[in-house]
Amino acid sequence: MITAKIIVCCHKQDVMAKQEPYMPVHVGKTLSEVELGIQPDNEGENISAKNRSYCELTGLYWAWKNLKDVDVIGLCHYRRYIDFHNQCDTVMPETPFKTEDFDKIDLSIPADVFENLHDGEAYVAKPRYYRHSLYDDYCIAHISDDIRTLEEYIMTTQPEDIREAWFEYMHRGCQLRHYNMFIMTWRDFDAYCSWLFPLLAEMEKQIDITHYSPVQGRIWGYMAERLMNVWLLAKGFKLHEKPVIWFNDYPGNASRSHLKYYRNLFRSKLALAITRGEYKNFKKSWQ
Repeated sequence: MITAKIIVCCHKQDVMAKQEPYMPVHVGKTLSEVELGIQPDNEGENISAKNRSYCELTGLYWAWKNLKDVDVIGLCHYRRYIDFHNQCDTVMPETPFKTEDFDKIDLSIPADVFENLHDGEAYVAKPRYYRHSLYDDYCIAHISDDIRTLEEYIMTTQPEDIREAWFEYMHRGCQLRHYNMFIMTWRDFDAYCSWLFPLLAEMEKQIDITHYSPVQGRIWGYMAERLMNVWLLAKGFKLHEKPVIWFNDYPGNASRSHLKYYRNLFRSKLALAITRGEYKNFKKSWQ
């Protein structure tokens, strides 16, 4: 029988999926005096105290170091879940639903998702397309020096499959699968975490974030969103992209345009066509 756990990252009292295989985890518990009555991320081996910069990754780390005898593992958020029942907009990567409808939405995960999942295969969030390459977008939205530091580390220390995937995803690509959400086998999860967390630890040594705003201070969560996709590409994963259910009561944040989605999708495809075969030149710049 397959044993599956889907970590639900929570930081306050709110709606959350609690039925199996979901497992709510209070992320950043070390920094909080609130008691949510769910599994805290500061038991056993943990990095709970780093939650302000690691975000949901403190829950991911706790699961990696403390869960036992799990065959399939996943991560979602208390307000964001993968849609397995076609309840979302057929076009958009995520669809807002009102909190009052939480109990009406089917968050269950079909048993065959776990039973038929193989190594090298993962369920991930449907990507959102951007106007710029993901590298340029990071420079615009965050601290550009940080992505340069990360790139230098990857291009000078990582194996060829990671370096090539970095260029392909960050410089040629415009699509980002958000939220560090996934479902994969424990074997793959262990391999991913064994790569991700030492890499982020190295970045902590090289990047001083003590003066960052709370938003920019979430740096390692932002980087991991990109790095997970790079790793999946490098390892040749078969991806099942699913839209995200988003419980959201703020109309201004919920508005999405089909036209904008298709426009950015077209730009992404065009960028891929224009930059085809450029990796060799990019690689030379690091030699």
